[in-house]
Amino acid sequence: MAATMLATGAAAAMHSPPAGDLSVMAVSLLGTAGLGIATALVVRRISHRISFTGQIVTFVVIALALSVVNVGVAAGLMFLSRHDLEVLFVLLAFSVVATAGPAFLMGRHTGRRVSEIEGATQRVADGDLATRILDPGTDEIGRIAGAIDAMTAKLELAERRQVENEAARRELFAAISHDLRTPLAAMRATIEALIDGVVTDDTTRDRYLATAAAEIRRASALIDDLFELATIDAGELRLHFELLNVEDLIAEAVDAFQPQVSQKGIRLEFERHGGCSVQADAQRLGRVLYNLLQNALRHTPPDGSIVLSTQVVDGAVEVVVRDTGEGIPANDADRVFERFYRGEKSRSREFGGSGLGLSIARGIVQAHGGSIRVQGGSTGAAIAFRIPVAT
Repeated sequence: MAATMLATGAAAAMHSPPAGDLSVMAVSLLGTAGLGIATALVVRRISHRISFTGQIVTFVVIALALSVVNVGVAAGLMFLSRHDLEVLFVLLAFSVVATAGPAFLMGRHTGRRVSEIEGATQRVADGDLATRILDPGTDEIGRIAGAIDAMTAKLELAERRQVENEAARRELFAAISHDLRTPLAAMRATIEALIDGVVTDDTTRDRYLATAAAEIRRASALIDDLFELATIDAGELRLHFELLNVEDLIAEAVDAFQPQVSQKGIRLEFERHGGCSVQADAQRLGRVLYNLLQNALRHTPPDGSIVLSTQVVDGAVEVVVRDTGEGIPANDADRVFERFYRGEKSRSREFGGSGLGLSIARGIVQAHGGSIRVQGGSTGAAIAFRIPVAT
């Protein structure tokens, strides 16, 4: 409509029509403009009641109708013959039909895309987070569909993590209940036997008391591990960094474990590399070595061996603790660092452990900016961790 008004105005300026014709044309154009604005306002008020396709077709038809009115007025001022006017209006009618058809098809296609988005969002609202729109368009509607797909993917990931966290929480409580109930039951039975006078000789009484003390230590160690793991999970692990030589720390741990491994008939060896200085918390890093050595000691049979080695790899000191035990199955390699996870061969109390040692080790190593993993090997098990070299 605006284009028609501009074209008519330009033609009038070029041909310099009489003042009377200009007045008629001005009234016609202003009237058409007013009618167009009024119609647009009405359509805008009722647009939410009709489909997207209907809106497009309505606007196109209105624009064409106003153009026809303008052309008709202009043709009337030109005093065209009846035959010429009929031909002109036939051509205009054909133009209206030819333009409204593609507008209808375009509106229908766009409306279908909008309906697909509406249906997908409704399915997402109903809980189907696997829904994807997959609109290939790059226009505004395509970008909206892509944004909805991205949002749905994030919601699906969040829901999956929530389910996994809930399952892990239930497993955690079940494991805590089991691992605390066992020593408490043993202590209760021992103490009740002593109270009831079942034990009369001093040797048996001392043995019962030693058993109760061992169970108390076991429960106390579990509670300490739980507290430390909770501290790590909460991000409240306080580290006191200092420059230290990892090999000196390993040598101290090896010396501390020699009595235990010798009693079990296991060889404990340390292969030095040299030049392994890091910025770390000596006490926390010592806890990592203690947990890894305890884990290796539990799974290494008599006459077996535990070997510690160090090397500098990619700007980090790598420490490897390798044993000659039953090894870690490939499907357990990613799970051994989960809290309370024990392989099938280590679920009995004979193999023991709280199931938290490797989880704590991972948390401490990661707090140092390092990484820990199960290292592949032909025999036994090997766990390697890396701490960045001091710069």
